[in-house]
Amino acid sequence: MRRIIVTTRYLKPSYKKGLSNYMKYIATREGSVAVQSNSQNAPVTAKQQALLLSLLTDFPESKESQTYRNYTASPTQHSASALISEITEHNADRIITKEKYVSYIATRPGAVKSEQHGLFSQTDEPIDLNAVAREIANHTGNVWTHVVSLRRDDAQRMGYDNLTAWRNLVKRQMPNIAKQMKIDLAHLRWYAAFHDKETNPHVHIVVYSTDPKEGFLTEHGIEKIRSRFANDIYADELHHIYAQQRDVRDRLKKLSAERMRALVEQITAGQPQDAELLRLIPLLSRQLSNAKGKKQYGYLKPEVKQTVDAIFTRIAADETIRQMYAAWCEMEQAKHDVYSSAKVQFPDLTDNPQFRSVKNMIVKTVAVMQIAPPPEPDISPSIVENEDALVEIQPDGFDFEGEYTAEGVTYRIEWSKAYKQACKLFYKKHKTDAEKQECLHLLQAEADAGNVLALHDLGKLYDSSSFGKPDAERSTKYYQKALTGFLELEDFVESMKPYLQYRIGKMFAYGLGTEQDDAAAFSWFQKSALVGNKFAQHSIANCYRFGKGTEPDLSKAFRWYKAAAEKGMPYSAYALARMYETGETVPQDDDKAQQNYREALSGFLMLVHKGQADGNLLYKLGRMFQRGLGTDIDVSKAVNFYRQAAEYRNGWAEYQLGRLYLFGADGITPDREQAVEWVTRSVEDGNEYAEQLLQHMEDYQNQMLTDTVFRLFLNVGKIIEDNYDRSGRVAQSKVDSKLRRMIRRKKMELGMKEEPEPIHNI
Repeated sequence: MRRIIVTTRYLKPSYKKGLSNYMKYIATREGSVAVQSNSQNAPVTAKQQALLLSLLTDFPESKESQTYRNYTASPTQHSASALISEITEHNADRIITKEKYVSYIATRPGAVKSEQHGLFSQTDEPIDLNAVAREIANHTGNVWTHVVSLRRDDAQRMGYDNLTAWRNLVKRQMPNIAKQMKIDLAHLRWYAAFHDKETNPHVHIVVYSTDPKEGFLTEHGIEKIRSRFANDIYADELHHIYAQQRDVRDRLKKLSAERMRALVEQITAGQPQDAELLRLIPLLSRQLSNAKGKKQYGYLKPEVKQTVDAIFTRIAADETIRQMYAAWCEMEQAKHDVYSSAKVQFPDLTDNPQFRSVKNMIVKTVAVMQIAPPPEPDISPSIVENEDALVEIQPDGFDFEGEYTAEGVTYRIEWSKAYKQACKLFYKKHKTDAEKQECLHLLQAEADAGNVLALHDLGKLYDSSSFGKPDAERSTKYYQKALTGFLELEDFVESMKPYLQYRIGKMFAYGLGTEQDDAAAFSWFQKSALVGNKFAQHSIANCYRFGKGTEPDLSKAFRWYKAAAEKGMPYSAYALARMYETGETVPQDDDKAQQNYREALSGFLMLVHKGQADGNLLYKLGRMFQRGLGTDIDVSKAVNFYRQAAEYRNGWAEYQLGRLYLFGADGITPDREQAVEWVTRSVEDGNEYAEQLLQHMEDYQNQMLTDTVFRLFLNVGKIIEDNYDRSGRVAQSKVDSKLRRMIRRKKMELGMKEEPEPIHNI
């Protein structure tokens, strides 16, 4: 049974009179069912039974009281009289008019009076009872009534057996009442009276706003008023419970830690786990990936909710979670015992509305679950050698028109119309057989006419699988002729020296038409770089960075990259950005890194627009959008560039696509089938990292599931702990408030000066 009863109702402006059946009893209370002192234990009279039957029919909530329990246990005239009195007391606002109700609570037998009546309010100034009664009777807005009642034993034990304690209690609670009733404190009006009844001391409170349009009270607000009164009155008992809560909270944390440790050991040892849970998690992941709208439990389709519920049921069946929930129920019952002697029938964890958030937690955890990806390899050295492979198509800084040759020289260099058309066909992604034949015909004609550019590209054509089976012998023959031509022209064509020196350096660097010779390549690059060729400057920077043909020197590499970047070389800007990002030979500086990445991105996108992008460049763009280098992160754009790079059979782009589909990313739902497809292609293109990823893919998948199970159990335990801590903090705040009041009162009694409250900066 309840140890505290708080009833809240309102009287409408149109209210004129209440239930006349009980008016006579209200008016003549003692005489209607007179109880003689010598007959208190006599059986209940027929008149009392009839009146009680009517009262309990109209006010069935009265059966919640201890007085009703006493009456049913021993139906005597005394217990019947006490019950009739209590029911009419608590429902007087519904039985009589508003005006008479105010007079009734102020003057009736049992009202504790400070002067002629028992009415009190916020101030200690005298109250004109008749004026207040008329004021409330004529009020055009709603008038609320509250009755707060305690059992006699609790009232005495808690010190609420006198007018002063009740008056101070009501004053303390009035700001909360105003808040819950949506009444501005400046407009609040209230009056109350304390009735020191034998069985149930209680207080009547009348509340309204001077603004007739103001005031609104919800069921939630009523519950808040009830709980605040209870927490205030029973603060001492709550203090004791709070001390017990620390022990239970420690037990909860210990249980959770032990379960997590056991899970880790189980996973590490490869022991079998809950097979049904491991089946349900991937099922929910697939359902959520196909679900439209918000990924919240309430918005999901019934079949998806069913999967979430099944996962919750499996977790709730775990012995440790069961013990944690049992501990939670134990302390909830202890708190409930403060207010009531009834035993609470707690639902199963899965049905308890206090833990509704668990279902949304399950949805969120599974929706974002990803395999923990292995560390990504640093592959920049692997692709740097070919990052300027297309420079010869359209070298910025040179006149595209005209022929460059010299008297007595067999070769010439010319970006003729036929050569330009051959280049477009050569670097076209998807070529028809007819286009391949046209490209070969155009290049052959230009090569026969001594154009070293065409001779070089014929060497590349016969080395490329995109034109059929590679022919190494023919490729070498044309490369040799091209190198001979570049060397002869370099001696005689002064205006083309820097460009020709750069091209010669590349052929030595890659061993095209000659033995690979890094030292010779470095020498030729240096000649070209010193006179300002940005492509050679970038190449010599690579030589210094990776120790090709010279000793590694990162400081010199940085200076040459910087020189080339200032001339608009995007690859050099990209290299500078990496140095600033990693702190390689220069102080780490994210701002400068992003600035150089932006410059590189702009140049790369321009090359794409001009049709001068190869697989390595497209791969770089994918990485930049995936990681937010020089731009905002945009995984969809990254995937688009990776796919374009993969058309060139770029193994690293294929590898990244495989990782994205295996591990998932923002906007990318894990897709094992696509992951296997892309990683397999990368393996076929010789990527050893992709081979490792493919071999361990099953392990990563299992790790993802076990990690998700671990997080689910951890989160459920945390939710139980957090729910517990929140209720504990509420109880403790009430306790601390009462303790402060007691300390303040004690200091005043001892004549000690009150210290000001500390100011906390927010």
